[in-house]
Amino acid sequence: MNEILHMAVDGQYSAILVTEIPHKHHLMFKATLESGYSNIFYTDVETGLWIEEDLGFTDLAQQIGEEVKKMKLKPIHVPKLLTWHKLEMNNKMVSFGFFSFLNGDHKMFEIYDSSKKYMYTLVEMPHEDWQIMEHDNVSIDTLDSNFIHKVTKVLPLYAYFE
Repeated sequence: MNEILHMAVDGQYSAILVTEIPHKHHLMFKATLESGYSNIFYTDVETGLWIEEDLGFTDLAQQIGEEVKKMKLKPIHVPKLLTWHKLEMNNKMVSFGFFSFLNGDHKMFEIYDSSKKYMYTLVEMPHEDWQIMEHDNVSIDTLDSNFIHKVTKVLPLYAYFE
């Protein structure tokens, strides 16, 4: 879906081309302003607020998000309460969020990066094995195996607190 929005940005009236990026976990759009500025905007799965990729919760994200919601027929937000965890990676703290649920006998963990963007789903398998599913727009070769290894050591610890 391509649409053109007309709105004031930083006090200037602007036409903005928005293109929907199909995504299972976020409402997500690429927006290109008349000035040539372009970025990805997506919803926070916890709050439904809009995030500007690499910049966070910005006024522009909220403005574009409000206009995009008017275009959608049923922009329903069902909040997911993520559990947040910090771990050390290469001498710095990295945080990630996860949402856990059961699918049959399998425990599933949707993993979100520190900018609240969905990364992939990890499935806990028998014998301490893990499967990676739904890694949107990411080649399996580019996934950070060190990060995944650390995450899969942490996730089972939360099972005792649910």
